[in-house]
Amino acid sequence: MHASRFLMTYCLFPVTFFAAMLFAYNAEKQGMNGAIIVVAAGLGVIFIISVFERIHPKHRRWNKSHNDVKTDLLHLLVSQIMLPPAVDAGIKAIMLLVALKVSAFLGVDIWPVHWPVLMQLAMALLISQFGEYWVHRSMHEVPFLWRFHSVHHSPQRLYWLNAARFHPIDTAAGNAVALAPLLLLGAPDNILILFSVWVAIHGVFQHCNIDIKLGPLNYLFSQAELHRWHHSLKLEEANSNYGNNIIFWDIVFGTMYYPRDKEASEDIGLANLNNFPQTYLKQLMVPFRWRAVNHSIADNSEQNL
Repeated sequence: MHASRFLMTYCLFPVTFFAAMLFAYNAEKQGMNGAIIVVAAGLGVIFIISVFERIHPKHRRWNKSHNDVKTDLLHLLVSQIMLPPAVDAGIKAIMLLVALKVSAFLGVDIWPVHWPVLMQLAMALLISQFGEYWVHRSMHEVPFLWRFHSVHHSPQRLYWLNAARFHPIDTAAGNAVALAPLLLLGAPDNILILFSVWVAIHGVFQHCNIDIKLGPLNYLFSQAELHRWHHSLKLEEANSNYGNNIIFWDIVFGTMYYPRDKEASEDIGLANLNNFPQTYLKQLMVPFRWRAVNHSIADNSEQNL
């Protein structure tokens, strides 16, 4: 492999990720507003990913429009920009009150603020991702919940923007179970900011169309190399790698899928996808019109036999 391609493949994610986290850490230390930190880090990483999707793509076909950009932009606006602050505000109002009562009852603060920042961040990830792992896994294994999560698996290509393609109810559930325990335990603002930056950066890289490989880091991050298997057309491959930001709980519960002798297929999405709605409003209605959606997919499957 040419040296430049090797560097792009193996170094782009870790260098960009750790640089963004270092920026967030220093910006928070200097008193910058947390929301500005998250937005600035996210936009910077999105710019880098957008460039490298063109010069070092995993699949060139994924760079071609599937008439999905408008739909994904609307998902980004609603599920990633408008909804999370509202969900977070509601959770904070409840959890902070409970946390104060618990701390007063115990007579001590629960969160180990005296620990080094890296240890606190690791703790935040392990705790938050435990609940998020089980919500994500349930979205695959419980038929009613799959109605909502199927929207996320509907794209036929992966690129940074469809990291935002989630039904709002799916987003709300994931955010709630991730954030609530951190607030309940009294995680301080600096850790919540770093956690938010990690989630934002990791998500867009996880869906990027860049030929990146992580080697041993695949046992820490739930990154694109693993996540492409999660979007497989084959159920036995897609029902794996549930971790949204770390792969730890997949390793613990035996759902990590990382074959060394092959790569994930370029063909992804939902089997017999042709009749799955591709516009934003129709995708919002999918869980409530599931019988009609299933019927149309079944009809298409029979026609292809």
